[in-house]
Amino acid sequence: MIADNLAKQLKSENELLQLQLQDLNYMIEAREEELEMLRKTAAHAVQLQSRLDHNLFEIEQMQEVIGEKQREAQGALKRESSLEAEMFQSIQMEREYYEIRDQFNSTKTALADINNQMAEAVALYKEIKDLKSKIAELESNLEIASLDNQFLKEELDKFREQEALSTNK
Repeated sequence: MIADNLAKQLKSENELLQLQLQDLNYMIEAREEELEMLRKTAAHAVQLQSRLDHNLFEIEQMQEVIGEKQREAQGALKRESSLEAEMFQSIQMEREYYEIRDQFNSTKTALADINNQMAEAVALYKEIKDLKSKIAELESNLEIASLDNQFLKEELDKFREQEALSTNK
């Protein structure tokens, strides 16, 4: 009777552990999908960074050109209208520079957020690993308990046989 209850309890706990294992596998799949999304986001951030670097290089080149043109315009009043057009272009480029700088800062923030999410994902994987180890330990303990239970049943059967023999004599 006790052995049946223990077996039922062990079976119930085993089923619970199986459900927990399925839940963990589902969580792992979900985290892997999240990691894939994070990798794509990080790759996109790298592309944005590359584009930003290229744009900054172009802006620096344009600013150097504008500087040369401004020096030439100082010596000649007849180039004043040309200088005004270049100054307008410089202002426009400066606006673009600030917009690109803002995009860069936004991208840096997004990248930091991605790094934080990656750290969280690593922590979750460690926790999953620990839980898998715990499950393996519990399964091992269950198997040992089952073997102990079987051994005790055999001992009980032997004892009953000896009792039956001694009461028959």
